Formats: sequence, structure tokens, C-alpha cells
Amino acid sequence: MNADYMLACGVVWLKTADPEAGWQLVEGLESRDPALCELAQTLLVDSGEISMGLLESALVAGVVNPNLAGTCMAEILRTRQARQMTATEMNGHCTKASLHWELTHLD
Repeated sequence: MNADYMLACGVVWLKTADPEAGWQLVEGLESRDPALCELAQTLLVDSGEISMGLLESALVAGVVNPNLAGTCMAEILRTRQARQMTATEMNGHCTKASLHWELTHLD
């Protein structure tokens, strides 16, 4: 497996959730090449929620090292939490800005 193939699998996984592409990324986590392992992890994490179920299945099937899968899953959860916090903060800022605009433009 090489980086170009891994990247292609990552794109297919992200766009279509094709199981074969996803399993190729899981295999990439076990690569002896640290660069391929890191690329597989990045692609799985970037795919977010769709990767969680795949990684859980891989753990249950015993086809991936729990430490490697756990690292990906933890990063997906951190990313999810960061996005939720950012969305909450943006909503708060928009509400404050809207209220400020309304208060300053009252006749």
C-alpha cells in the first residue's frame, strides 16, 4: 500500500462511506511505515462520525490495535466537541451582535 492509494481510499471513504475504502484505511493504521499510519489516522479522523462505527467494528473484529483505534476515536471526539463549542460560541456572538444592533438602531 502506498500514500497515493491511501489518499484515494480516504477520498472515497469521505465522499461515499464505501466500506472497502474504509477497511483499507483501517489496514493503513497497522502499516509498518509511520507516514502511512499517520496518513490513515488523519484520513479517518477527518472523516469524523462515519469513521467511528468503522473503528468500533474493527475493534470488535480484532483487526486493529486498540491503541491505534483509540487514538483515532479520541481525536474524532475532541474534534466533535471543539466544533460544538465553536458553534455554541458563534451562536452566542451572533445573538449578542443582533441584540446590540437592535438596541443601537431603535427609533
